[in-house]
Amino acid sequence: MELPEVLFSIPHRRNVHFAQLTTLGLGGVCKWLFEPGTEEDVRLFVQTCRLNDLNYRILGGGSNLLVLSDISAPVMRLALPVELRVTANGVSANASYGHTALINDVADMGFSGIEWAYGIPGSFGGALRMNAGANGGEWSQVLDQIRFCTPLGEIVEKSPEYGDFSYRSSFLANGHIVLSASIKLIRHDRDSVRKMMSEFRTKRRQNQPLGRSAGCVFKNPPDKKAGQLIESAGLKGTRIGDAQVSSIHANFLINTGNAMPVDFWELIQLVRSRVYELYNCELELEVEVWDENKR
Repeated sequence: MELPEVLFSIPHRRNVHFAQLTTLGLGGVCKWLFEPGTEEDVRLFVQTCRLNDLNYRILGGGSNLLVLSDISAPVMRLALPVELRVTANGVSANASYGHTALINDVADMGFSGIEWAYGIPGSFGGALRMNAGANGGEWSQVLDQIRFCTPLGEIVEKSPEYGDFSYRSSFLANGHIVLSASIKLIRHDRDSVRKMMSEFRTKRRQNQPLGRSAGCVFKNPPDKKAGQLIESAGLKGTRIGDAQVSSIHANFLINTGNAMPVDFWELIQLVRSRVYELYNCELELEVEVWDENKR
């Protein structure tokens, strides 16, 4: 694929394996990886792709992603400087911030309100895009302002509105690129915050696998738990190649060694078909799937 010359002014790499870019540690080859370090470069990337009818993809920390093939379309991963600023209502951070690093740094500053998110992998921007949550909390509950680039290449800053966020989804998934966001927090004793984080981490380690995974693979159906359905179907420990349904939490599929992308895809289809057959329940994917072969 030939790309417009203007894109090459943005920091970029060629032929990067998705095994290096995702928490699953597998996938095809990213033919073009663009890593803009400024908002202006983000805008240039989006506007250039739009003018040239290029269907680009947006990559965060790679924690909610299964890549099944080589990707020839340009992929953009933010490389904005990591910044954390105190605001009138809490703090503001850019989207490139590592999710766990953000929770740690906020605690060190003596703020409370996002301890529930401790241990969720990936980037801050990716977590906002999917409205990540855990332990009864989710990002839509604490957002103050969001700054993002639209699919038209416009930079917008707004407060969340009713309907912008839902369970593991948001308006940002419609081609918007999170640049930064401010979070509503309260001042609190740092040791107390750290204690709460430690409790959430212990709970997470007891109930979720520590191996290479993409997080929860399926969304919870209404009034049900995907992991419980999969476990009740007798699928814990089931494997195809080196892809395995976790024996700790059945909504996690883990890479036990050198799994191939097709192993994960076949295991996903097996789980979905078995749960539908037994419980007449269609499991909806929470993990995002990239595939140029359109499986």
